[in-house]
Amino acid sequence: MDRLSALRLFVRVVETGSITGAGRSLGLSSTAASKRMQDLEAELKVRLLDRTTRTVSATEAGRHLYDRMAGLLDELDGAMRQAGELQSRPTGVLRITARRSFGMLHVMPALPSFRAACPEVEIDLSLTETVEIAPTRGVDLVIRLGAPAEKSLVAHRLASAERVMCASPAYFATNPPPAGPDDLGRHDCLGYRHAFEPSVWVFETARGRREVAVSGPLRSNSGEVLRAAALDGLGLALLPTWMVAGDLKAGTLVRCLADTVCYPEGYREEIYAVHARTPLVPAKTRAFVEHLQEFLARSALL
Repeated sequence: MDRLSALRLFVRVVETGSITGAGRSLGLSSTAASKRMQDLEAELKVRLLDRTTRTVSATEAGRHLYDRMAGLLDELDGAMRQAGELQSRPTGVLRITARRSFGMLHVMPALPSFRAACPEVEIDLSLTETVEIAPTRGVDLVIRLGAPAEKSLVAHRLASAERVMCASPAYFATNPPPAGPDDLGRHDCLGYRHAFEPSVWVFETARGRREVAVSGPLRSNSGEVLRAAALDGLGLALLPTWMVAGDLKAGTLVRCLADTVCYPEGYREEIYAVHARTPLVPAKTRAFVEHLQEFLARSALL
């Protein structure tokens, strides 16, 4: 016997005073409803209803059960409706972990318009310098460098992998832009710190891949730090387009070797939004990914 369905029927019977009417409201025939009430009483080993040819009323035991169950079933129905709403419309708390630089430059600016479109969603945003981040318990979405290999995860592309070699006009005023990889030895290069290994810039040329170890006054694991140093004229930086597009447009950074494909070793991947693979992705997650993709497309970063 489906005990939950039987209890729902019992509560409806007490409220309507009719087994036939209660059964009809739940899609049951009079015979099926009567049989279900008999089965419930047999399982509980107590008479719940006093039946006459005209009326049905709760016994003392039935009234006690009704008083306990009516509120509990209302709460259960409310919880189930709320769970359904989380799936069908954007609501609830969306927990995001994002790469710090991308989060500050592009996720944060997208939040006001997202909140305007989805006011019932609250954002819990954590920023990190860690590269290999993935959704875990308590995290709905991560924004990371590179698509994960795990089949249990779904990745949505957010920004391109293009890297830009650039420096400030003040730096180039005293250091002519490099004409090719061979010129980097005479430049102050601002490199990503990868463990304790030298900073290496990779060039993809017609003659194949070439790696160049670079050095300069500063290394960091933070793209924001390298961008700030480049803006301050400390040297030549190799940074993602999504990070310096505004600076290039404003002229505060100047690009060089524009026709050359180059990138810091270990930092060539695109930016992705990643969530768990599930048949029922919450509406809040779907809505945020779609909004962020549209926001970035208007910025020409996709």
